[in-house]
Amino acid sequence: MGIALDKERRWWVLGAAALIIALMAIAYKFARPALPAEVIMSTGGSGGAYEAFGKKYAAALAEEGVTLTLKPSNGAVENLARLSDERSGVDVALIQSGIADREKMEVSALVSLGSMFFEPLWVFYRPASFAQPVSSLAQLAGKRIAVGAQGSGTRVLVGDVLALHAITTQNATLAELGAQASLDQLRAGAVDAVFLVGAVSAPLVQSAFRDATLRVADLALAETYARLKPALSMVTLPAGVIDLPAMIPAAPVRTVAAASSLIIRDDLHPAVIFLLMRAAKKLHNPGGALSKNNEFPSLALQQDFPVAPEAERFAKEGVPFLYRYLPFKVANFVSRAVVFLLPLIALLLPLTDWLPKLYGMRVKSRLFSHYKEMKRIDQRVRDASTHEALDNAERELDALDAAVGQMAIPNGYSNDQFGIRDDIDLVRTRVQRRREGLSG
Repeated sequence: MGIALDKERRWWVLGAAALIIALMAIAYKFARPALPAEVIMSTGGSGGAYEAFGKKYAAALAEEGVTLTLKPSNGAVENLARLSDERSGVDVALIQSGIADREKMEVSALVSLGSMFFEPLWVFYRPASFAQPVSSLAQLAGKRIAVGAQGSGTRVLVGDVLALHAITTQNATLAELGAQASLDQLRAGAVDAVFLVGAVSAPLVQSAFRDATLRVADLALAETYARLKPALSMVTLPAGVIDLPAMIPAAPVRTVAAASSLIIRDDLHPAVIFLLMRAAKKLHNPGGALSKNNEFPSLALQQDFPVAPEAERFAKEGVPFLYRYLPFKVANFVSRAVVFLLPLIALLLPLTDWLPKLYGMRVKSRLFSHYKEMKRIDQRVRDASTHEALDNAERELDALDAAVGQMAIPNGYSNDQFGIRDDIDLVRTRVQRRREGLSG
């Protein structure tokens, strides 16, 4: 009997182990870190800030085995169109603030991971084309101006600020050219001024600042432009910040800037979102020529897109606990498995109350099953007419008592075990009385 109960206890342990293994298998199947083989990012034109940052993001994701494929574009407008089109395959892009309809974006499948850096609007011009240094966009009236390629964020932004001074195709010549083509035309004398939108670190912007034949406009009305256009901010490029020994620029440059945000599709793999945010913090947090340390990534600037929940958590809590101490793939699996298993565990919690009861019922059932044998012996004692029959009954009682005593019973059920043995003693008493009756 003791061996049988030990085996049964082992079966309970094995059953619990099997349940745990089954739960882990379910978690592995549905919550394993099945990272996509490829993530596609729409960037921008050659030599621009979007392309430069895209390469840095690709390098950061490659460290964790994720391939970020860069897809050149004409700029932010085309990036937005690609992200909005599920068939394009584009998962992430940098998009300039002010080009999207906020109301439409609220119900779209696009979310923001925050603003990453300022994209200042630079006005470079040929000094010979102007009687005085350019300090107002109003001075561009009647001039030949490169306003950015069709489909670019530059074209949208330039159109907005020129409209503040009522400069249109009616009173100026507007050439829709890409950034590189614009600078080439400016140097060749085909246009008088160009608009470039790009970070100070962008190669094209750097080359324009270092070109001694060109000048950059210091916009005295930059704050006014920013007040009239809420998507813009006023920024000032300090003197000498590009090249201090050469004093480039020679004096502070005031201008306006849009904020560039990292936008993703809301079905992007959570692990990839984390990698992008971690890379963004590393790339944009140190600050630069136009921003202070810890200013970016930012959720404080106006967002044209709903903010992703992951970005809000990252901004409040930083790197999640598991990712600080575990390898990325292990931490990703554990965190997603926990999220998946919590509801399942909640459903299984009642079992933690019923399993001990079921086990207790099983133990008592084993113990009380001996009562059937005891009842049979008791009836034989009542019917016994010879001492031999009573001797046989007494031997069977001894065997039954020994079997019950050898059962491996948890301490909590010892009372039931001793209760059965007490009842066996009562039957022994009946045997003795019956024996005395036969002798009499």
